[in-house]
Amino acid sequence: MIIDKEFFDHLININKARHQEVSFTIRIARFLLSLRLVSLIFTIFEYVFGIVLVLPVPIYADVIKALITYLPGTPGYLGCYLRAIYYSRKLKHLAKNVIIDQGVIILYPEETEIDTFAWIDKNVILGAKSINIGKRVHVAQNVVITGGGAFIIGDYSCVAQSSAIVTSSDVPKGGYRASGPMIPFEQRHVVEQDIKIGKDVFIAMGGRILPGVEIGDGAVIGAGSLVRKNVPAWTVVFGLPAKPIGHREKVKYPDPD
Repeated sequence: MIIDKEFFDHLININKARHQEVSFTIRIARFLLSLRLVSLIFTIFEYVFGIVLVLPVPIYADVIKALITYLPGTPGYLGCYLRAIYYSRKLKHLAKNVIIDQGVIILYPEETEIDTFAWIDKNVILGAKSINIGKRVHVAQNVVITGGGAFIIGDYSCVAQSSAIVTSSDVPKGGYRASGPMIPFEQRHVVEQDIKIGKDVFIAMGGRILPGVEIGDGAVIGAGSLVRKNVPAWTVVFGLPAKPIGHREKVKYPDPD
């Protein structure tokens, strides 16, 4: 199933932790999905409806993609559910219980993998040539991940609002132009390098990560920082360019998955 009982267990736990009332809709959805027959019916529906959504019919395919992309997202979940069905057929791999929110653009779905309980928030652009997103990762609103290199982010990490991660860039040196893709390619010097982000990393709002950077497990990138060099594990960096300013305590909890 695209969304199963575990997803609603998670929502209920969050509401209880915040001392908020759990809605009737969430409770009934959790109950229904605990029934094998209902789960089977939803699995069949998702399979058939997914095939219908991705039919390679001219015009139809473009209209469906546009409609699916801009269906309302959180705090409601119907649009997210329908997007998950659609992208389960389009992505290289989409695990269960993933939220793909309103306005998300995925340029290379056939090279994109998203693991369980990840949340790709509103208006995110996943534009790198190859993308691998780990478990329970949150890519927050208006984040841009782009370029011709690979982007890999480990489990339980977060990229906060309006951050930019660039896996390729024009380099204005050696007499080359750096005006972008509308210039003849032989007049450009383009650097394409992978970006690898470890487990439990936090990139604060407005972080900028340049091509070829590796960020170790548990590192913290301060708000508005420009990262152009590798960051060791459990190190806190900040600034333009980012420099170490401290260390973070290791996560004390066991992995939830």
